Amino acid sequence: MSVYKKFTANDVAVIPFNAHKQYTFTSASAASNKVTYFSTRWTSESISLYSSASTDTINTIKYNQLDHLYYKDFKNDSCNRFGDFNYLDQQRELYENANIFSIPAGLYGHQIKPGTFFLTSSAATLFNTLIDDSKGNLILSGSENDDFVKNYDIRSNVLKIGPVKGFKKYDLNVYDDLINGINGTPLYDQRGKLNPQTITSYTSPFENEFDDSYYSNVIKYKDVTFSKNQELGFSQVNFNGSTSEIKVGSNNKFHFNLNDDFTLALFVNVSHSLDETSYLLSKSTTKTVIPTPIGGAEAYPTTATGAMQPMDTNSEPQYPFEVYATGNEVFFGRSDGNIVTTISSSFTTGSYQHITCRASSSQMEIFINGVGSGISGSDNSIKQTQNSANVYVGNKGGISNHLSGSIDNINIFNRALTDREIYSGSAYKTFSPYVGNIFYSSGIVTITQPSYSIGTTADPNISELKFQGSHLIYENEYQCTVDEHEFNNTTNISARKIKSDQSQHIADFATGSLFKPYVTTVGLYNEQNELLVVGKLGQPIRCSDETDTTFVLRWDT
Repeated sequence: MSVYKKFTANDVAVIPFNAHKQYTFTSASAASNKVTYFSTRWTSESISLYSSASTDTINTIKYNQLDHLYYKDFKNDSCNRFGDFNYLDQQRELYENANIFSIPAGLYGHQIKPGTFFLTSSAATLFNTLIDDSKGNLILSGSENDDFVKNYDIRSNVLKIGPVKGFKKYDLNVYDDLINGINGTPLYDQRGKLNPQTITSYTSPFENEFDDSYYSNVIKYKDVTFSKNQELGFSQVNFNGSTSEIKVGSNNKFHFNLNDDFTLALFVNVSHSLDETSYLLSKSTTKTVIPTPIGGAEAYPTTATGAMQPMDTNSEPQYPFEVYATGNEVFFGRSDGNIVTTISSSFTTGSYQHITCRASSSQMEIFINGVGSGISGSDNSIKQTQNSANVYVGNKGGISNHLSGSIDNINIFNRALTDREIYSGSAYKTFSPYVGNIFYSSGIVTITQPSYSIGTTADPNISELKFQGSHLIYENEYQCTVDEHEFNNTTNISARKIKSDQSQHIADFATGSLFKPYVTTVGLYNEQNELLVVGKLGQPIRCSDETDTTFVLRWDT
């Protein structure tokens, strides 16, 4: 005998969960499973030249699509960016070249499971194994990278002026691959003379440019040019030796006082003579103030009638750091206004050198190309070293000691990096352990670090590509409850006096109050009485005489 009952909302539950499926590919199997790879590059040439796949040989269209969807202005316009986003843990930096893997949704399902991506390539440079850090960043695998990844925090990098935007943001005709002039005007006219309309240097038009750090510090360029450094693979900022500079306003992030740890790092190519002194990075000499009217507590003359315009003036005598080069020596100094502490190390002029200056527990040390010079000194400061000066790159306070040469990848950290971190940062050149991004819910993997490459052809030479796809599955649960007074009869012929389906008389043992039939099958029907789901019990179940009995049916879809 059967019992038919309708379900209430409390009897039904649908529970979603992810089932993870492991995938492993080589180049051949990845291609056959539609895992596609693109080597892309940015160019300043007209996009109309790449209107079809046959003419877009460097995948410029895909590069611009990637930039627009995932990278462009991602911190300030995150609502219009694709991909998994985490302000505190994810770093997105897109350089001139990028390698892109696109994984079909049929493989990764709901998303690529964080922490499961693994890639090795026989054509890779730097290191050949990439993994993800579960936060959307690609990192290099290996014990030599562990400290760098473990200790890295984008919020500790308080200033970062890198080459991220340099190759495309400032569309100057001084860059080899860029257009030769404004609106297509040639750099030189038919007489071989410089076109008067041609830009020869760049100065920030407004105070609306930002560095590449988490904090988006306001920076201002003056009389600089940008060119590609073939040795590093980056865009470099060139200083003319007389007027060029980069200026960053004073901020308490740079107020390093006595016993404060910090690290300064930059790539520099100094081309001055042996008797010259060029300032590389400093927070001293000059500050910017808003003058008060004549007679105030700190009175300065106004720079315009009736207007209080910002003006530069002498800063306090103390300063937290100065980095400058004299001849073939680089100096790292700081002062409390009375005591000046300076250490130095030899370096090579005329070629790119990576210089790191570290203050750790009142010990000052210089690293050249990631290796400690072996010369360190104690900070002898007694009073505070913070001041109101701006941070200047390429000169001393915007006044003197202008650099003739090039700088890129300027980094200031508010902590003391370890020796291994300094070595790794110098090797990776970007001073970041991240070599790209993985956008788990989109199936897009990008390798953007300029020092890391897996080739420029359509074949990435994959030795092994592994990840787990998270496929969303729903567990359907129906609770079928039989009340204690229900299901007291049976139509089974074994409970009849005559064992025949033609007999209607119940056997004596089935007429007592203690008789309870056993349940062997539970079925679910729709409103048209069509059987949809049937569950066969492993063994017959006798319903209770005193309480309700509930059968739970579960299946996955």
